[in-house]
Parts: sequence; structure tokens; C-alpha cells
Amino acid sequence: MKKLQTAVLIIVVTGLLAGVPLSTNAASGPLARADSLFHLKQYTQSWELYDALFHNHRYSPSMLLKMAFIQEGLGRLGQSMYYLNLYYLATHDPQALVKIEEMAARNKLEGYSDSDAALLLTFVKENHKPLLGLLLSICIFLFALQYYQHVKLKRKATATALVLVFFLVLLFIHGYILQTRIQGIVSSASTYLMSGPSAGSSVIAIVGEGHRLEILGKKDVWVKVKWLDSEAYVKEDALLSVRL
Repeated sequence: MKKLQTAVLIIVVTGLLAGVPLSTNAASGPLARADSLFHLKQYTQSWELYDALFHNHRYSPSMLLKMAFIQEGLGRLGQSMYYLNLYYLATHDPQALVKIEEMAARNKLEGYSDSDAALLLTFVKENHKPLLGLLLSICIFLFALQYYQHVKLKRKATATALVLVFFLVLLFIHGYILQTRIQGIVSSASTYLMSGPSAGSSVIAIVGEGHRLEILGKKDVWVKVKWLDSEAYVKEDALLSVRL
């Protein structure tokens, strides 16, 4: 509890110093009251206000972090990891990513061993326009150079063509990376992962709360997810989708 509290304070202060903006939908009145209750350690009362704000899409990054802290104090690992993941999604704070992975390792949770991929995704998303402009400019230049060499100079442009293909592949990867994976946090203890979208399907695994699963699709009340190296289905009410 004390470790998470320390981490919360560090991340909150860092966010404030970095000028992390509030959501444009954040309401200063209810949020200020909730923050006041939180600082008075009236966590149950502050949670009620935070929860109401969140479900009305009115939040701030620091509010998400405090919600994670409250849920951790209540022993709700899944909920705590959910709000920590939302905080990282809202801020891309690398300290939050480190904290998420520390908690995942301590509680032996699956789905959190892709920090390099997460950092790469964050970098690409934050620099989307300049990267796209750079790649497009290079591709156009190489295409023009290849045309000039082949048509005007009447010589093979094999090397230029290979370099062009390389940058076209990078352009494709850039677009693919931007298709952010939707992930979900298991919110219930003893959650059944099934082989198919039916209660009559065989059970692949029974997992506890806090695991992070990649969402692949949905059928009725069943969510198709990636579990380890296989696909499985889980009831949608046992999974919290990580998106704002």
C-alpha cells in the first residue's frame, strides 16, 4: 500500500510539473471536491465522485491515478491495473509504464511483457505527422529518382528500387502500428477462458483478476481475446476495455 502511495505521489507530481492537461470534459467543481476528500483520506466518498465523473467522461489524468490507488487499497487488483493502464493511455508517462510492469511482475500477471512495443507505439503516435511526412517525402523522391534513372538515363535503377521498397515497407509498418491494439483487464477473480463463445465450450484456463488480454473481436456477450499463444473467449462483463 505504501509503495503504491509513494508511486502515485511521484507520478502525480511529475505530471503536474510536466503540465499534463486536464481532460476538456473535466469539471473543476466535483473534481475539486473529490480531490479534497481524497487528501483527507476519505477514499470511499472521493471514489463515489471520481466514479461518477469517469462514467460521464469527465476526468483528469491525476484522477485516474488516484482511482488506481483507491482500488489498490481495497484489494481490487484488476480495477487498480485498469486505471493505471488508462492513466498511461492518457499521458504516455514512462514512469507509469514502469509501475504497471512492476505490479504485474509482483502479482505474476500475464500480458505486460511488451514495454518496448508500448514505448515504440507511444513514440509513433506522438510523432505521427512528422514521421508520415518524412516517409512520404522519401518515397516520392526515390520514385522520381528511379524514374529519372530508368527513363532519362536509360539505365537500371535496381539499388534505388530496393531502397524504395524498403521505405514503402516502413510506410506500411507505420500505418499498421497506428492501429492501436485494444486491450482488456480481467476484472473478476476466477474468470473462465473458454475455447469458444459458449458456456458449453471447454475451459482453457481459469485466471484471476489483473491479467491484460489483447481483444481480437466480439460475439454476443463473449469477447475473443489472445491468451498466451492461443485464442480464447471470455464473458464481456469480466473484462474492462482499456480505452478512453
